[in-house]
Amino acid sequence: MSMNRHDDWEELVSASLTDDLGTEERARLDAHLDGCAACRATLAAFADQRRMVAGVRHVPPPRDLGARVRAGIEGGSRVGLPWWRRPMAVFAGVGGGLAAVAGALLALVIMNGSTNEPQVGESSPSPSMSFAAASGTPAPTLPPAPASPAQTPAATPDTAQTPSPAPDVEPEPDVYLAVTGPFDNQMMTVRHGPTGETIMELGTSAVPIAADLSPDGQWLAYITEGAGSGINTVSATRIGEGTPSADPEAPPPLDPDVPLGETVILGESVAGGPFLERLAWSSNSHYLAYTLADPEGGGTDVWMYEPGAEPYQLTDSGNAYAASWIPGSAGSSLLWVSVAGPEPASHLLYFHDSAGGADMAPIDPSADALASWPRAFQPLVSPNGSLVIYWRGRMEQSGAEWLFGEGAAPYLGEHRYDGEESFEARSERPLFSDLLIGRSAFASAAIGWGPDSDAYAVWRVQWTGTSQGPDGVLYPDEGRVYFGHAADPRGLTRLHAIDEDDIPEGWRAIDVKVAPTGHHLVISVAQPRAGVLDAPVADLLLIRRNTGDVADEVFRMNTTEGWFGPAAFDALTEAETP
Repeated sequence: MSMNRHDDWEELVSASLTDDLGTEERARLDAHLDGCAACRATLAAFADQRRMVAGVRHVPPPRDLGARVRAGIEGGSRVGLPWWRRPMAVFAGVGGGLAAVAGALLALVIMNGSTNEPQVGESSPSPSMSFAAASGTPAPTLPPAPASPAQTPAATPDTAQTPSPAPDVEPEPDVYLAVTGPFDNQMMTVRHGPTGETIMELGTSAVPIAADLSPDGQWLAYITEGAGSGINTVSATRIGEGTPSADPEAPPPLDPDVPLGETVILGESVAGGPFLERLAWSSNSHYLAYTLADPEGGGTDVWMYEPGAEPYQLTDSGNAYAASWIPGSAGSSLLWVSVAGPEPASHLLYFHDSAGGADMAPIDPSADALASWPRAFQPLVSPNGSLVIYWRGRMEQSGAEWLFGEGAAPYLGEHRYDGEESFEARSERPLFSDLLIGRSAFASAAIGWGPDSDAYAVWRVQWTGTSQGPDGVLYPDEGRVYFGHAADPRGLTRLHAIDEDDIPEGWRAIDVKVAPTGHHLVISVAQPRAGVLDAPVADLLLIRRNTGDVADEVFRMNTTEGWFGPAAFDALTEAETP
């Protein structure tokens, strides 16, 4: 008699990789995968082994994977803590026998990995540059995606296919913004995420809609909207003390004596969609790249801020958008800049970190590029530099900004820059696996990576055309947040939306951050305003994503009424407790 009660399911998992399942078997398997971490691990391991047998390039998992797995399994010592303070176990809810099965499968993957594969960005585009993934983790090979939406009749909500981070990682943001007080005397403050205590008063009552913390925790960049004006303001405030950068080889800022609490106005922009609200810090915290839509009708261009210097305009094309930086070593930085148009493209720009750019004249990104990526728009590189989410499709100008039209959708691929002048992502696949893209397509959406370079969130979806949900169900839905993992071979589907009850009816997600745990979301949700004299209200929600019949766990972080969020995570250091 077999000691493994999952033998039958493993046979179905194996058959699913060769499209040998009928509709009923596929539905049974998807339902089982929804609640069984061991079988999800089996699916990931079988898919990986299948690629290896087929001769497809395989890259080993992180060197500390075994320690992380052991730490996760042994992490039950903190079960007395409330859920939002409890670290995630690698195989939550899985008994010792199932954990052993999953561990054996992971060991099989590890033993078959090659240690001779090149690291991310190990080729230098010039003798003066050397790039590597910030975490030192080799670039993964993406699991195979489903063959087509028509061959995937039943999809299930997402659970990561890779182990969780170390068990001492907490889900709370390091900081968040809040606007509180009476309507005629409101104040924006920076709050400490775990405690809610005020760190700093910012002296303004403007409503924040986006925020990002520099990796060294020193500067908080944020976008505020002007009430009824249609104009947004981009600002940055120094909120941390100490070394300007956690990287000892990184050059100091141009003015290391920027006082704590100083706020710099970085520019004004016509309000628009998610493509305009991108704040991108370089991995060494030396640069902030952002996009401004000229209120005078001059189009969109990329601007730069180097803490301690004056902000300056980087591009002068009138249709450029900031995308993301490639994580790299000190001394040089690479930035993806996108140019919108009927057929968009992205261009890689090189910066020598010690040069300073405040005096440089604006450039044409297509003429000054180190490399170009045809037909790709706003590539968002994962924090470790190994993966990238980007857009493909035709664009059309809509007022001050550009949006997508027919045939457009976001994609996921492997990001490995080898110094060539032409770039293409490897192992490209649609981010959403159950959508048929044609006349019905995406116009835009907000997308954000988690710190683990695996989890990601999609929200504020603008969809053109007919719904692709079942009768009475809108899909994609602008009011929902979709949460996925790059390591999940099933891709992102309708059922990857967080529970409908997580966000109060009629409220809307303003900003979403994925916590370092890879299983939690921090969402700022805004209440509709009945009139212009009503104070803006937004709650900051910490959500633990569950699957199947288990409801998500939702914790309201603010205890009073006001505008709370967006939140931000510190990539390198812990925020100081007040």
